[in-house]
Amino acid sequence: MPSLLDPTDRETILQRLGRLTPSHKPKWGTLTAPRLLCHLADQLRVAVGDLPTVHRDSFLSRTLLKWVVVYSPLRAPPGKVHTAPEMLTSVPTSWNADLQACETLIGRLAATPTAAFQPMFGPLSHNGWGRLCWKHLDHHLRQFGV
Repeated sequence: MPSLLDPTDRETILQRLGRLTPSHKPKWGTLTAPRLLCHLADQLRVAVGDLPTVHRDSFLSRTLLKWVVVYSPLRAPPGKVHTAPEMLTSVPTSWNADLQACETLIGRLAATPTAAFQPMFGPLSHNGWGRLCWKHLDHHLRQFGV
């Protein structure tokens, strides 16, 4: 399964991210492209442990839901999943700076082992974060048609 820890998968995501422009419109949802970059960076900041998060997990979300979302090949349904508030805290600055932040955080996640806490799924291994972040980026890049 694809993961940001795999160099080929990571490069493919970075290329797709590089094709995103500020004028891209979403196929679903309310995010603008500049707001999307901030959301992606916020999720990556949670993954590398830079952004603390509130525990919203339960036994069911730490077990069954985590397996379905993180480790299965199933995709999140477009426009149906709501995110944790922490992952919507950044505001756009400049396109290039926000894009660079995402690219840097992707590199940090790949290079630095983490076992940060995910709000709904509890602690995730480095492999789990690599997989979840890939799926999250893929989901939103598909949202914007890239």
